[in-house]
Amino acid sequence: MTAAPAPPHSLAPRREPIDPRREPIDPRREPIGFDESPGGHAGRAVAAAVSSRLGHLPFAVVLALTAAPNLIFLATHLASAPLAAGAVALLAAALAGVWRDLARTTGAPLDRPLLAAALAVGFGLCLLGGQAHLFFANDDWLIRDAVLHDLVAAPWPVGYLYAGDPTMLRAPLGLYLLPALIGKAAGLYGAHLALLAQNGLLFGCLFYGVARAAPSRRQGLGRIAVFVAFSGWDVVGSLLAGDRLIPGIHLEQWAGDLQFSSHVTQLFWVPNHAASGWIFVSAYWLWRAGALRATSLAVVFGLCVFWSPLSMMGALPFLLAAFLADAAGGRLEGGSVAVVGLALLGLAPVALYLGADAGRVPHGLQAMTGDFPLRYAFLLLLDIVPALVVLALAPGRGDRWAGWEIGLVLLLLVLAPLYRLGGADFVMRASIPALAVLALRVGAVVPGLEARRLAVAVLVLGLGAVTPLYEVIRAVLVPPFAISPCSLLAASRTPPNNGTLYHYVARIDALEGHPAGAIFARPETMIRRVPQGMCWPDHPAHQEGAGSVF
Repeated sequence: MTAAPAPPHSLAPRREPIDPRREPIDPRREPIGFDESPGGHAGRAVAAAVSSRLGHLPFAVVLALTAAPNLIFLATHLASAPLAAGAVALLAAALAGVWRDLARTTGAPLDRPLLAAALAVGFGLCLLGGQAHLFFANDDWLIRDAVLHDLVAAPWPVGYLYAGDPTMLRAPLGLYLLPALIGKAAGLYGAHLALLAQNGLLFGCLFYGVARAAPSRRQGLGRIAVFVAFSGWDVVGSLLAGDRLIPGIHLEQWAGDLQFSSHVTQLFWVPNHAASGWIFVSAYWLWRAGALRATSLAVVFGLCVFWSPLSMMGALPFLLAAFLADAAGGRLEGGSVAVVGLALLGLAPVALYLGADAGRVPHGLQAMTGDFPLRYAFLLLLDIVPALVVLALAPGRGDRWAGWEIGLVLLLLVLAPLYRLGGADFVMRASIPALAVLALRVGAVVPGLEARRLAVAVLVLGLGAVTPLYEVIRAVLVPPFAISPCSLLAASRTPPNNGTLYHYVARIDALEGHPAGAIFARPETMIRRVPQGMCWPDHPAHQEGAGSVF
């Protein structure tokens, strides 16, 4: 990989701490509303200083929620208390380094109305996506519910007797551990409410970060709208594939096992993968703005792996580019590099856990046979070219780094479909960071377009927005079904999730001789497959006379 150009000077990290008391107050950044009484200017200055100090608060919340399951895992899944305490201490020290790095800059003042709007979008989409089962939950939730149930009901680490082998739960548990820990005290329904609260707050703060980079609140709301609606032209692909465009169907399977998922699809179906990619991109954007060093970005990367290793595979090139740029700019200092070392040591057990007995998951290069080349070409044409058209409508800004960044995005999206891991998972998940960066770039240029070009951009983005619209239509039209107390073993017998569980469990015998064997505690009990009734008897697809749900 060749060295990347350094970011524009305006985006280069500031190396000296900023004293908000000496920073001039910019009237354009003052909070909405002020005191006209005598002394009002002083009050406004204080309010602006306080608001600026809170500017990074939403990302700090994101960072805390991202780190929490990593710390919980280290504290509960390791074989010895001293080992657990050491790993927790190392990771906590690395996190303290990230906090200090973030505190170097004050950030834009906290916009409370914009934060409220972003949180409303975050919680609204989580509810529509089936969390807490107040709306219809898509097929992936059948397994996800079971994992959360087992983490609430069974001692940690969770064990299974699967296919005749003693196994333990081995999966990216970043989404689950904090809600499951709450569920230990509040029960299964309490865990589901905690999951909704965690994810609504997480995605709401992420959407705030998308919006706060805009020069005005109106443009910020527009950027959220573009990010949420962002998708390729799946409706065109479905028409070409001969699919019936019934409102509410899942549009994104027109290219078979090749798919670049829309942002709403990611949040509705796989919020753990979406969260991982978007958290990293949010930190990457702060690095671009000079609020974080590449070393802090590396710590965030490590935390996100526990939420989705696949998503972080697609984020790795952006992390490497950030390191190259910081190295070229002389911003890699000994103290900040040491923070990365602390994170690597603290998170090493997480990496070993995720890799334990993972070789049984199918993987390899795609076979360039049959209709694959044609499906691959149409995927790139319909899911990438529309966004490039919108970017081409904007006048050039002379930002060399932005051009290099878009080139990296395109390279990743071109290469991702050529590898498979567990079916279609790799292309769908490894593409998440690149798609998020592309969406942020599109959202940044659309508000500045003149009327005719704006009309073209709205048409291009509107065709893509049919995909998330169909996801929302299904969530509203299809009746919800109740939370199930079924275990993972029972849920895995329910179509369409009745495949093998190799990507969810690791054989305990296979851990012998593996570094993980000496590090992790062994399950106290084994969940077994027992005869029981249907896990989701009220699921619409299981009703008498029911056909497929869209």
